[in-house]
Amino acid sequence: MGSGLFSSKEKELVATAHITIGPDKTGAVETWTLAEERQETAYQTILQYLMYYARMMFFLSFRDAANELFEMMEHSVDALAAAGDGPAPHVAHGWTLSAESVTDGPVYSSELFRMGPSGYKCKSAKPAEPEDIDVQGSVLLYLEHLVSTLPVLERAYLALALKGMAEYYEHGKHWHTTKSLHPAPAYGMNYARRILEQPGPSR
Repeated sequence: MGSGLFSSKEKELVATAHITIGPDKTGAVETWTLAEERQETAYQTILQYLMYYARMMFFLSFRDAANELFEMMEHSVDALAAAGDGPAPHVAHGWTLSAESVTDGPVYSSELFRMGPSGYKCKSAKPAEPEDIDVQGSVLLYLEHLVSTLPVLERAYLALALKGMAEYYEHGKHWHTTKSLHPAPAYGMNYARRILEQPGPSR
C-alpha cells in the first residue's frame, strides 16, 4: 500500500465520508473513493479513517470524552481480532447504522486529498457546536460502516492500523497536539504493513 501522508504538490480529491447523526444513537454513513484499483482504494479508505479519528481525538483533547473514545476503540479492535475471518462484529458501542438514509441531524465529514504522487492530506468538518457524544458517535459509526463493508483482509489491516495508533498514543505521543495529526495515522499504517508483511510460519 502507499506511503507518505502529505506533500506540497498538486491536490486531488480522492475520497470522502459523510456521517449524519440520527436520533437515539443512530446514524448513516456514506463513503466515496476515486480510485478504481482495489489496493489503492483500500489504502485511501483506511488512511482517511485514521486521519479522521486523529482529528476527532484532537478536537476532544483533554475532555473525558477523548479517553472514553480511546477505550471504546481499543475494545473495538479487540472485537475485530477475536472475530478473525468470521462474520464482522459490531464495534460501535451502542450506536447503530440506520437502514434508511438520515437527512435531519448533525453532519460530520471528511475529505482526503492526494498531494503529489504519494502524499495525502485530510480535511474534516463538524457542526458549529458539536456534542461530545456525537463526535464519538461519528467515529464509531464510521468504523462500523467500514467493518461491515471491507473484505476480511482489509478489515484486518484496519484493525492493525488502529492498534498501531493506540501504541503511538500510549507511548507519550498524545492526541491533544497538532504534532500528532499526521504522525499518528502514519505510525498506524506502517505498523499494520509491518505486521502483515512479516513472513508466515513454515509449512
